Amino acid sequence: MRLPVLVSLLVAVLAVVAGCTQPAPSQQLPAFPTPTLGVAQTPQQTSPIPLSTPISQASVSENTIAIRNFAFDPQTLTVNAGSIVRWENRDNALHRIVFIDSAGRDTDVDSGVLSPSQSWSSNQFKQPGTYSYYCTIHPEMKGTLIVV
Repeated sequence: MRLPVLVSLLVAVLAVVAGCTQPAPSQQLPAFPTPTLGVAQTPQQTSPIPLSTPISQASVSENTIAIRNFAFDPQTLTVNAGSIVRWENRDNALHRIVFIDSAGRDTDVDSGVLSPSQSWSSNQFKQPGTYSYYCTIHPEMKGTLIVV
């Protein structure tokens, strides 16, 4: 009876550790020109809204992306420039959202680890363009944010 509990605890700890590590940047990312749709770009860096909020305490908007069944729903969302976008973790697993630049490298736009029932909001999307992101814990989870 104790072995399954220990194994579950070990898996949870490893998932947290895996989500908290990321490689040190080897070089400074270049500046990118004005985006065109279909090309990922780095979001403009501004102060984010609080990183992690329990879903029950956060207001719901049409700019919400649910994380459920190890997928982003919707996988592609179109919003107006300057909008606040929120991701809600509705899975029973940890997730960590990181945006990537046009070369496929991680940027510093990062949700941190989201536990089940937590959400993350960002207002860093001031410029029109296409922004790509993924879950660093589950790299097969990918999404796209189109800012108009």
